[in-house]
Amino acid sequence: MKIANLRGLCVAAILAAGTAGAAHAAETEAVFGFSGWSVGYLPTAIALDRLAEQGYDIKAVELGGNSNQLQAAATGAIDISAIAQILDAMDQGLDSKFFLAGNSNEFLLVSTTGLNSCESLDGKSLGIHSVGSFVGQLALQYLAANCPGTNANVTVIEGSENRLAALIAGQLDSSVIDLQDWTLLNAKMPGKFEITSDFTSSMPIMRAAFAARPDFIASHEKLVTDWVKVHLDVYQELYENPQILTDKGLELLDEIDPQVLPQLVDAFVKAKIWPVDGGLSEASVQETIDFFNNDGEPFQTVKKAADVVDRTILDKALADR
Repeated sequence: MKIANLRGLCVAAILAAGTAGAAHAAETEAVFGFSGWSVGYLPTAIALDRLAEQGYDIKAVELGGNSNQLQAAATGAIDISAIAQILDAMDQGLDSKFFLAGNSNEFLLVSTTGLNSCESLDGKSLGIHSVGSFVGQLALQYLAANCPGTNANVTVIEGSENRLAALIAGQLDSSVIDLQDWTLLNAKMPGKFEITSDFTSSMPIMRAAFAARPDFIASHEKLVTDWVKVHLDVYQELYENPQILTDKGLELLDEIDPQVLPQLVDAFVKAKIWPVDGGLSEASVQETIDFFNNDGEPFQTVKKAADVVDRTILDKALADR
């Protein structure tokens, strides 16, 4: 589904919801909506455990794809959202603000060995999720910016696991995959593939970022403050002791080979995708806005970081550390 179409869904949801309040009125309760458990969200899983120990009742709801997450945020079905792409809904009138960054871009462009430049992809098959998806836009914007004359054979294969299988089967020459799939690919076929472009460093835009309605932040100030403080603690600790992520992953990610999980964690830790300073710098937010604004349907109201960010609680938490 094109990003532009996701915006259309949000318009209808926002209009239907009007000024719907938070899903939970109790000051210690909240509903957190996200895609589903993965290595990228392990710090939040640890943070939620610690918040529960402090007496908070925060329900984590696995919503799957972006459209479900955007709809849930737009209708007020969740209190705290997790995806940076909620910018689409904000542009259509959703009154929500980012208050803490989650993780930055964890995707890479990988190719069979020898295809190590943008130009080398000319005439080669390049797998994406869809033209308008986050993954698709990473590839298309990369090609447009770095080698506009290169004609890669862009192939739509939905689902990262399916693109991974296509790479292994030799049905794709190149694909955008995340650090998790890159580690799995290397473990299965060492030396057969290489990184053509490391988007974790060349496009370090926000992938996950926590946002909530201003009225929820105001009525649940202690909860949001503790959410921020606990996440900052976990972000700092995981770089000092990655084992805390591995331990949580063994509990939540039973689909991943326990022997490979430490390698996955190591890849994410080395990429430093979790911001120990809470993220949300003006530069990183602006880069994220520009990325989503470059999909063919420009934002109408979201122009700068100040339009979508409330750093009040984060700045106070950092000052208190």
